[in-house]
Amino acid sequence: MQAYCDILKIQGGTAMEAVYQLKPNELNDDFLKTIKNLFGDKEVKITIEAPHDETAYLMQDEEYWKTLVERYAAVKKEGVKHTLTIEEVEAMAK
Repeated sequence: MQAYCDILKIQGGTAMEAVYQLKPNELNDDFLKTIKNLFGDKEVKITIEAPHDETAYLMQDEEYWKTLVERYAAVKKEGVKHTLTIEEVEAMAK
């Protein structure tokens, strides 16, 4: 199996969350055995989704994409000018 797996959380020696990225033809008995070995007797929730291209999504709005590219170039050239505290971020979210 050539799948990508990222174990996100482990508690008490047993996986709590894992993300697999693989092709449908890679779903086989070995995959199921791996899930059983990772999670033991715990109940699991399996969600299947097709990965999306975030760059393509961001590029859908031409003006937004232009702004992102300009800001990236500015940070790359000048460095980060201002950092936000968690309180500032929370205040902006309200």
